[in-house]
Amino acid sequence: MTAKVVFIHEWQPDRLQQPLHNLSSKMELETITQRKWSPFCQDMYPRKVGVSMKRPFHKGWNVIRRITGIVMCFLCIITLLPILQAEGAGIQNAYRPVLPTTLATSTAGLHSDTLAPDAVQQFAREQAIILSTEHEGNHWDHAQLDFYPLGPGTRSWLVYANVGESPVGYMIISANEQGQLQLSEYGQGEQRPYNISLLDQALDRQQLDLKKMINDGGGLQLRYAPPLLAYWKVERPNDDAIYIDATNGDTLPTGILDALDTDSRQATSRMKFIRSISVQAVVMTPEDSPQVSSLSLSVDSMDLQPLFDPADNLLWITSKALSINGVKTLNQQWKEHKKIVFSADEKNVLYGGALPVSGYQIWRDDRGTVQKQYVAIGGNTSVRRFVPLQTLLRDGHFYAVKP
Repeated sequence: MTAKVVFIHEWQPDRLQQPLHNLSSKMELETITQRKWSPFCQDMYPRKVGVSMKRPFHKGWNVIRRITGIVMCFLCIITLLPILQAEGAGIQNAYRPVLPTTLATSTAGLHSDTLAPDAVQQFAREQAIILSTEHEGNHWDHAQLDFYPLGPGTRSWLVYANVGESPVGYMIISANEQGQLQLSEYGQGEQRPYNISLLDQALDRQQLDLKKMINDGGGLQLRYAPPLLAYWKVERPNDDAIYIDATNGDTLPTGILDALDTDSRQATSRMKFIRSISVQAVVMTPEDSPQVSSLSLSVDSMDLQPLFDPADNLLWITSKALSINGVKTLNQQWKEHKKIVFSADEKNVLYGGALPVSGYQIWRDDRGTVQKQYVAIGGNTSVRRFVPLQTLLRDGHFYAVKP
């Protein structure tokens, strides 16, 4: 008896068994010994007649039991596999890069068409078809369009165009106070506003971590202020919000942006309810020109200019504004001066600063008559954006960069 007790203590006792010092009889010790060490210690501890033990199954039954166990395990795996795959997909989605949305709410359903009214979706598809007429194979007409509402008041929508994983371009569609939809700006290729890596770089300079802020109760909102200010509102827990330009990553003045948010909400309350817009009511042409069906329009090839930084030579600030009233006179100035800067003066904060004029594109009707003139601004330290020339002429001036 003493030898058996010493041998058992050479191994750690099973935590589900009673401690050995509580054994009350030789039979209980023998039973534990047989259960714990058999078959390894059968020769050292032969079974005794008085011990109640179950008899082993016949070899044939053991084979059947093993086969049955394997079959049951296989069936369980088949049953659980779809559930495990679904959970795995959910985990992968949870760690995808943050996409444009109000992160304080949710990152689910980012590519849902329900984020834009039907009229906005149809208008966007019409613009994509027009942009596809520039040249064969630019893929605008085959692109998937993903919609993201831009606050406050959801008067504008960001539209990303992709073919598979390849970006085709972007559009920003806005509604004016009369409820008419307008293509406020667009761009080609990979350059897009609201790029999340640009936001991360801007927050790094502020020594802020986006994911940590979201987890602590902060938020991120995509905002757009007419005429052309694309920006993020970063809501920090227990601190004031900060605003970041979504085209170049610059931090924007808080006071001005707070006022813009208030003005935008007030204007939205006066605007017609956007979902009541009919497709027939949507017009693309300026208010003072004849109404033309958008499907009859096409675009010329882009005319692009070399990029430069207006900050490299600030003498343009002291020069006289150029006389420009259309693409024709803009071309004449390019021939003479090579480099042209657009500045909205006191409104530069709404444009992302003074920007290089880097190209243009003309929209024509089926008779070849010019209906729209879009001028490209930016592209060096910010996103290249094609915006209506009339918008630029209304808010600012063009200046020549002289050697």
